[in-house]
Amino acid sequence: MPPDQTTQDAGERTSEFARVLGERLRAARQAKRPKPWSLERLGRRARVHWTYIGEIERGEVNPSVLVLARIAHALELDLGELMAALPAPPPGKDPDADE
Repeated sequence: MPPDQTTQDAGERTSEFARVLGERLRAARQAKRPKPWSLERLGRRARVHWTYIGEIERGEVNPSVLVLARIAHALELDLGELMAALPAPPPGKDPDADE
């Protein structure tokens, strides 16, 4: 699938970009030791609601850079490394296009 193509997932439009980002965050959360962190624990540490983190992990939302920075800091990840080599984000809506 081309990296900028969107897919239908549970009735929501998700991008390859959001899906891969979510998978990286989930893997980092589950890699925490001595036992994997719950969404709730990460949410408390990042000051981001745990249900929103779940939506990010499932690729259902596109979080702001501030939210990603909070989550990366809580997980002791470098934000640049987290974002490195992600697929291209889906193209935005052209404001000059005729509807």
